[in-house]
Amino acid sequence: MREAVVLAGGLGTRLRAIGSELPKPLLPLGPQPLVAYLLRRLGAFGVQRGLLAVAHQADRFPPALGDGRALGLDLTYVREPRRLGTGGALRLAADSLGDHVGTVVVANGDLLSGHDLRRQEELLAAASDADAVLHVREVPDVSAFGHVVLDGERVASFVEKPAAGGAGLVNAGTYVLRRAVLDAIPAGVETSLERDVLPDLVRRGRVVAYREDAYFRDVGTPSSFVAASADAVLGRVPGMPAGTGGEAWVHPQAQVDPAAVLTRGSAVHAGARVAAGAVLEAAVVLPGGRVEQGARLERAVVAPGAVVPAGAVLQDAVHPAGT
Repeated sequence: MREAVVLAGGLGTRLRAIGSELPKPLLPLGPQPLVAYLLRRLGAFGVQRGLLAVAHQADRFPPALGDGRALGLDLTYVREPRRLGTGGALRLAADSLGDHVGTVVVANGDLLSGHDLRRQEELLAAASDADAVLHVREVPDVSAFGHVVLDGERVASFVEKPAAGGAGLVNAGTYVLRRAVLDAIPAGVETSLERDVLPDLVRRGRVVAYREDAYFRDVGTPSSFVAASADAVLGRVPGMPAGTGGEAWVHPQAQVDPAAVLTRGSAVHAGARVAAGAVLEAAVVLPGGRVEQGARLERAVVAPGAVVPAGAVLQDAVHPAGT
């Protein structure tokens, strides 16, 4: 039986600007929460049991995701008693893994990726002197991510957000780890997978890189949230069906005037209203938001309860609550 751990306990501080009170992995991408797309993909890969490591607003996850069976796997929630960091959360989840599990897929709960998980898993099976396989991908500027330096197929070092920038490889947030890596993390101690566990493995030459520049979204900023939402609505997330089969998705409890125009993967959530003459292109109206007559939104987010006035133009921005 394949098992996976999804790290979903982060605070999502970079996304607070959109005004949602939801934990980042539960932010809605069209008809489903962000983490649901990841869990569905893990189920399609053959993961039969997923462990969701939660902390921030942990009580909101079970009502949103249930037992996971609708997503193609059995879902178990592992709740941190206090902030343990990504490494500590992973160690806590290890206690709930089946005794038979020798390798574990680990993924950050705020990403969408189309890379070949089977190939990543095969690399670890073929490397008896490695304990981890890290998915890496190339970006045009590593300064915002940190740089992964390779020596052949092995990870040689991590360079934290180099000021020089430039194109290079970055950690894409999906790992295949031997069970022993999880068991060796100190229990009950705040630890970082990225800053403590992986660098130690790298120093010992135990990390292999799997490079694939497939579809990828790290949903950590308002702009990446808008892009991921549009991808989900339009069916661009690999292996996923389109949200509606059309240019937009509208929640059954939202109100959109027939004279409004919604295109390019726009999403209108529960309790939101869009008036006549409004134009939405790749825009997201979160629950309770309102877009008044003739307003135009492009790649924009309307925060919960916010009102975009008639005739306003909003591009690449967030219209905050209280306005």
